[in-house]
Amino acid sequence: MEEFNILEFLKYYWNKILIVAIVTLLGLILSIVYTAKIQVPVYEAKTSLVLVNNMGENTTITTTDITINKNLVSTYREIIQSKLILNKTIENLNLDISYEELKKNVKVGNVEDTEIILIYVYNEDARLSRKIANEIASVFESEIVGIFNIENISIIDEATVGEEPYNVHVLKQIVLGTGLGFVLSSIIIAICFYFDDTVKNESDAERELGVPILGAVPKYKEKVSSGKASDLIICKDSKSGISEAIRTLRTNLQFSSIDRKIKTILVTSSVPGEGKSFVASNLAVALANSGQRVLLVDCDIRKGRQHRIFGSPNKKGLSNLLLEDVAQVYRTYINESDVPNLYLMFKGVTPPNPSELLNSDKNKKLVSSLSNNFDIIIFDSAPINGLADSLVMSTLVDGVIIVTACKETSKTLLKTVKKDLENVGANILGIVLNRTDTNKSKYYGHYYQ
Repeated sequence: MEEFNILEFLKYYWNKILIVAIVTLLGLILSIVYTAKIQVPVYEAKTSLVLVNNMGENTTITTTDITINKNLVSTYREIIQSKLILNKTIENLNLDISYEELKKNVKVGNVEDTEIILIYVYNEDARLSRKIANEIASVFESEIVGIFNIENISIIDEATVGEEPYNVHVLKQIVLGTGLGFVLSSIIIAICFYFDDTVKNESDAERELGVPILGAVPKYKEKVSSGKASDLIICKDSKSGISEAIRTLRTNLQFSSIDRKIKTILVTSSVPGEGKSFVASNLAVALANSGQRVLLVDCDIRKGRQHRIFGSPNKKGLSNLLLEDVAQVYRTYINESDVPNLYLMFKGVTPPNPSELLNSDKNKKLVSSLSNNFDIIIFDSAPINGLADSLVMSTLVDGVIIVTACKETSKTLLKTVKKDLENVGANILGIVLNRTDTNKSKYYGHYYQ
């Protein structure tokens, strides 16, 4: 959970605008379907009664009469909904409903500061609702004489029914349904953003982890004819935003350490799928293009894929070499690539004990021997989370680059990875933010002081 940043939220919201549109449209469609197909139209019939003075030949209405009648209004309202009146109505109209069912559909009110009583009846049948309302008024008018021995009720209007169902408001319901879809989707997106723990941009990563951003590599969406994306973008399209980002990463590495020359670099990530092998291979090509003698070693001997990226067989590699006399035969495991100055060592067969192999004295001697024969060595290592492989390798190299996927990698997990590396004394050179949204980054050309 993090501080709510309105600007970042608006960017996040815009990226989810399709979801908002779909949910809003769904709300519109559901409201139309409900109104047209599901909602049962109910009609309202209304009739009115008035309490009148009934004093024989004395036709003068006094204030006392009005006060008494007003007090009777509340009593009459209860009587109208009593079993006496409603059961009589059911019997007279031969209705196939119970007293409780009829009572639910009868409402009795009055006009404020008057002696007028209003009877409302609701039913799916407009004509029936009118008949019931008139019958209730008629039954009440006749029965009240026997209850109070007075005749002070007069029916003002016969029941009337509106032309349209009282409970169906097409425009209002469509607007409410559409608005509910919009508001609900917006609230869900806001909640998701608030609890989103992923790294969203360069500033976010640098602020949270306190390590420099070496580069930001944009997404690559173009597909080759085979249907798969080409990993070696810097070879395929040297003028693309990705190629520029990789060259910027190459430049920033030169400023990442002033005190000593960085010759051996480990490229790793928190979890699989963040693009570490993609970054490692393209970085190795960029370094080789600058005239340096570069070796790319695939030390992810569990699931390494550098042999697939460069289109070469994985008949033998690092895991095989570490079972032999390293000093005597390591040169035979180094393959030339189509890129001048770039050499490759693939992962080899998958052993049952990768961490033990990488932590062996043979591997330490190999790293030292390779350093004496190349200007720079890039080690493409396994993801750190849950594995010891990269932690072991990080103690043998000059520096570590952590590749993290924009809007995919958890900041909590990234902090854990950083702590794990620091615990073994690794030199973290910085972070490469992969799959950013734009082709330009404010970190291009960033100078590390």
